[in-house]
Amino acid sequence: MSDIQQIGSKIGITSPRVLRKAEEFVQLLEIRSNSGGLSALKLPAGCTTVACIDLAASTCNHYADKANIVKVSGATKKIYTMCLKTIESVLDVQDVKTIRDLAVQFGCTGAVDKAQKLLKMYTELHSVDGDDMDFNTSLFQGAALCAACKKLKIKVDKSKVKELCAVKKSCFDTLMGEMEKIADKIEDAKQASTKKRVHTLIDEVERQMEALPEKKVRDETSDDVSVTTPADFAEWKRKILENAAKANS
Repeated sequence: MSDIQQIGSKIGITSPRVLRKAEEFVQLLEIRSNSGGLSALKLPAGCTTVACIDLAASTCNHYADKANIVKVSGATKKIYTMCLKTIESVLDVQDVKTIRDLAVQFGCTGAVDKAQKLLKMYTELHSVDGDDMDFNTSLFQGAALCAACKKLKIKVDKSKVKELCAVKKSCFDTLMGEMEKIADKIEDAKQASTKKRVHTLIDEVERQMEALPEKKVRDETSDDVSVTTPADFAEWKRKILENAAKANS
């Protein structure tokens, strides 16, 4: 059994396809890694091989337990992440998909704006100083897109999005559920704001109405021929208030 197979077994990855790709990455890395980028990190033995297997799994859309990968690498999460990013750069295999990329791929571009807002708010709520969590991975992008589609009643094949993200169903569903809760909060806040604006506008219209005379009487000796009865005025006021309410509904 080769080193790659042994390490892959420890990580929980035994797919021949993934291991072959990992071997390609290891060989290519040996050719290209003349820079001091990796050596400067002072990585534990085998860490780069672990990262190559991890990268191969992502490339092949194969699930990999990230926590176990970091553990097997022998490096801290921060150092391992730096190692992985460096190898991605050296091998030029970055494949970061945006929400829009996913939406185009799965035919749900109408959910892009909402999904982007959900991910932005989720990132703001869960970002912690010193935390190196990457919220731009396909997992977060995909979960935000599926949550937005569900709220907007736009069809999307969630199972295929989840497969692309290469994560367990329970993990994806949990994250998607959190995104949906954020969507609910955004909608609640929007409705509360709309109601407040409606009441404010109606109050202002009524205040201005009260400041106007309720009746104009025609002056027989004047050129003013306009006549407004109390009934006319009341109907006009009703329509103004009704239109204001509709405009803000």
